[in-house]
Amino acid sequence: MTLPGAAQPVPQPIRDPRWGAMALAIALLALLASVTSLHNGFSYDDRWIVVENPRLHALRTFWHYFGETYWPTTNGGKLYRPFVILAYAVQWAVGGGAPLVFHLVNVGLAVACAMTVFWVAGFLVAPPVAWLAAALFAVHPVHVEAIANVVGQAELWTALLVLLAFGLYARDRRDGSLRRRTGVGICALFIVALGTKENGIVLPALFLAAETLFYRDGTVWQRLRRLRWLLWPMLALVAIYLVIRIQVAGDIAGDIEHPSLSYRAPVERAFIMLGVAPEYGRLLLWPARLYADYSPRMLMVYPAPHASQIGGALLVVCLVALLALTVRRAPAVAFGVAWFALTIAPVTNVAIPTGVLLAERTLYLPSAGVLVAIAFGLQRLSARVRLAVPAWWRRAPHLLAAALLVAGVARSSARNGFWHDSATTFRQMVDDEPYSFKAHHAWGGHLFENGRLKDGEAEWRLAIALMPGYHGVYLDLAHKYREAHMCQAAVPLYRKVIALEPELPTPRVYLVACLLELGRWREARSAARVGVAFGNARQPYLYMIDRADSALVARDSIDPMIGAKWLRRQPR
Repeated sequence: MTLPGAAQPVPQPIRDPRWGAMALAIALLALLASVTSLHNGFSYDDRWIVVENPRLHALRTFWHYFGETYWPTTNGGKLYRPFVILAYAVQWAVGGGAPLVFHLVNVGLAVACAMTVFWVAGFLVAPPVAWLAAALFAVHPVHVEAIANVVGQAELWTALLVLLAFGLYARDRRDGSLRRRTGVGICALFIVALGTKENGIVLPALFLAAETLFYRDGTVWQRLRRLRWLLWPMLALVAIYLVIRIQVAGDIAGDIEHPSLSYRAPVERAFIMLGVAPEYGRLLLWPARLYADYSPRMLMVYPAPHASQIGGALLVVCLVALLALTVRRAPAVAFGVAWFALTIAPVTNVAIPTGVLLAERTLYLPSAGVLVAIAFGLQRLSARVRLAVPAWWRRAPHLLAAALLVAGVARSSARNGFWHDSATTFRQMVDDEPYSFKAHHAWGGHLFENGRLKDGEAEWRLAIALMPGYHGVYLDLAHKYREAHMCQAAVPLYRKVIALEPELPTPRVYLVACLLELGRWREARSAARVGVAFGNARQPYLYMIDRADSALVARDSIDPMIGAKWLRRQPR
């Protein structure tokens, strides 16, 4: 049964009898590029999300995942991704916490995603072009972070769900109409994608883009009207998802903003991201250098117009021009550009700030559209060159494609070891990104945990020098000083945190505790009274005020500030 207003069938792509062998080759390439990640353990955020997260170690209470945040409450309790937490819990139960199970799933998902890209691209372009796009996708080094790091699994699951949903849609649209059972399947995939990672929300926009840019059976309005039977339920699902997300995570964004984006207006964030935009192009076209983190001062950020943003502005203009020029001449390229723009939109930080300026894992799904467009362009270029060069040069495009695939496999398989464990990752981050404050922050934390206190202190001091406006490193270092009973060093750091983030309750409480330990009673009492005025942790502050008052009375009973109160407490 089809939806009302069935469209006329569109031309089908050429069916290649070697499809099975081509798909198997894609799977083999993806496996070669990712198999070395099976040696990895848990690294970086894996510790907080998987290893030290007792919620997912008890699968018998899995229904609680749908009412809890993705991050544990001890880490701030942000984001809402219940289905991926459920997936981790199942893998933990199956393997008893062994990292191999998680990495096997990641490699399997990488192979499945590459083959699905081939299947989906086959509805848009000729099989050889679809194969090249999927082959490049299978070995692209920018995908290593999503595959080799356990928590990158959220990207893999979401990409697979979105690709499958779009493939079902494209398969029916190839025949001219969308069947009701296909619409039900798409909605089911969409529900899981929404609960796996936030970028799944763009799926309805991908359908709109395809109807607008790719298909030609009727006017745009007619095509969109035929799609309303799918879009309205999907929009209702988005509304329900957002309500649940706000209830659980507290707001739509639900993430801790990257320090460079805090308190920035959308216009300021747009200028910042213009400076970041050239990195997207570099990573997708020539990923010779890869990084685990893109933060100041490895990336310089400017919330106002700056010369460094010219490259990003030109890149945006070129993409818009390419979209306009190819809408009629090469719809597959236009749709590839639109795919990239729509799937990267949730992490561009303009509408909603996120926890990253740029992360390689977030390019996993967007890269599919770019690679389809590139493969199509290379095929057109190859066809033209073949007519103008001698016969012995005509194999050059094939040799170039083979060289790219071999280089991709070699680079990806070597990069997988970067995510072997936290020590390897953090140490390599400092070597690769010596000007990134976050690299030194992460490595310093690892050194502290392993008893190398002086080295950890030096790393955190360097992180502070690289990003002096970020409160987090000051707070962490102040805590370490306080735990070592070095409150003389901790007090100025707590004061700096309060100056940067006056609404945070934690630094003010610990500042008062340190002042009491140092015997600076009046300062402690004054800071505690300010804390009471802010309305946070009232009972601890009142206790600290009493303690300071008692100490002052014991030392100086004629203090006019507290003498009367002390006398009222004396027994008669």
